[in-house]
Amino acid sequence: MFYNPRISACRREDVSLKFNSFAFGLALTLSFIPFAYADDPAPGPGDTSIALKYWVQFAKEGNAAAQYGLGYRYANGQGVEHDDAQAFEWYQKAAAQGNGQAEYALAYMYSNGRGIDKDQREANAWYRKAAEQDNADAQYAIGYSYANGHGMDVDNEQAVSWYQKSAAHGQPQAQNALGYMYSHGLGVREDDTIALGWYRKSADQGRSDAQYMLGYMYENGLGTAADQSQALEWYQKSADHGDAQGEYALGYAYANGRGVDHDDAQAYSWYKKSAQQGRADAQYALGNSFAGGLGVPRDDKQALQWYRKAADQGRADAQYAVGYVYANGRGVPVNDDVAVEWYRKAADQEDALGEYALAFMYAGGRGLPKDFGKALEWYRKSADQGRSDAQHALGSMYEKGQGTSPDKAEAAAWYRKSADQGNSEGQCSLGYLYYSGEGVPKDYSQAADLFRKAAEQGDARGEYGLGYMYYNGYGVPKDRKQASDWFHRAADQGLSEAQYGLTYMAANGDGPIKDIGPEDEDPIKTNGQGEAPGWVILQLLTTLLP
Repeated sequence: MFYNPRISACRREDVSLKFNSFAFGLALTLSFIPFAYADDPAPGPGDTSIALKYWVQFAKEGNAAAQYGLGYRYANGQGVEHDDAQAFEWYQKAAAQGNGQAEYALAYMYSNGRGIDKDQREANAWYRKAAEQDNADAQYAIGYSYANGHGMDVDNEQAVSWYQKSAAHGQPQAQNALGYMYSHGLGVREDDTIALGWYRKSADQGRSDAQYMLGYMYENGLGTAADQSQALEWYQKSADHGDAQGEYALGYAYANGRGVDHDDAQAYSWYKKSAQQGRADAQYALGNSFAGGLGVPRDDKQALQWYRKAADQGRADAQYAVGYVYANGRGVPVNDDVAVEWYRKAADQEDALGEYALAFMYAGGRGLPKDFGKALEWYRKSADQGRSDAQHALGSMYEKGQGTSPDKAEAAAWYRKSADQGNSEGQCSLGYLYYSGEGVPKDYSQAADLFRKAAEQGDARGEYGLGYMYYNGYGVPKDRKQASDWFHRAADQGLSEAQYGLTYMAANGDGPIKDIGPEDEDPIKTNGQGEAPGWVILQLLTTLLP
């Protein structure tokens, strides 16, 4: 129980037995402080059922517990008009007497600039005083300052030490923080099993961020066997508490059928909840839902709005998405200048798709002067990150000498990188080089094999190339039926060479078809609306949960 000799003197002089009993209850009530759950834990309340006049009387007589309680009332406008300056004054009086609750409250005021100028160093000094009195919230707070360099140098070992003290009291924020420190090896040896244990302790107390992390650990098999059903269960708990991370993760699970049946409508619903809380990844995902009509009617204007929200937060894939919308007139008039602006934002963040798109605009002179040198530069940046379409485009520029001297061997090298990733354009282009023996030794068998790989993906040029090889018996046995079948497939996609091949076969019934020769189309084709080959309107999220 909190004891103050001045209260005892008051009791001896003129306070009734009833009032003495009441004072005892007040002091006992003020001796406990509930754990705070906010990220910046606020001071816990006193007993607000006790009449204000008694708080004032005891506070003025110097009772530290009453001074703390009166400060709390002013800080929260309970029974008095909200007044942070008054709250700070009463907290300061109580803290000067060594009241641990008041020391913590005073630190909170300094940390958040309430009733006094913000001063994190002064806040840390008071957090430490309260922490040394075994105040669990203060122990968490000083640990947080050490971990994040708030008003002091980062010291992860000190952070872990204070988190452990706080967590030993059952403080859920500290338990969650310890999970993070162990999972990332900060101040301690990395250990996912220990991290999982701390996340669970915090999650079991209802902390939604810990529930999300527990789901993430189960989903990815960290510290435990991977278990999608367990992951989904914890994501659901987190989302049900309104945690934006949990809502996004749940939406992602429904969108990709992870631990639950694929359901675009459910995905859209959870993405929206998260997006409305300002999460950029959820805003981008919601944009994809509207752009693709996934779980909601397609609405290009709504897609743009959500892409823009995410892009304004600096998300590179959303910046690319905004550029794509303007480049292709999806719900807005085509505006190449705006498209280039957003593509450049994404490219400057080393986003491979943004780099590819910016190169495409330079190559076509869209939204800026045509510049093959710049196009080559940006295609290379994207290609070096492994984008197969950029690798194909870079190969084409080397083949044609655009922005560089012609170099068929270098072209073949980039086409091969693209082809090895299954890119049908890369397969076709490399196939043509093997057919003609440019940059690589002539090899009809290799050419036919590459055409087949592209044809089996529905690539019209691959279908035509394979038909041509069958008609002439190059690299494969001569087979007029196979030739006709593949020409028909390519012709059905509108490829003029294939339509010519069918006409030739019908008219002559024999003899070689016009030599396919080197690829004679611009390697960076459009569909008539300005869309680059292989561009999907904004691929669905394939990145890991934040």
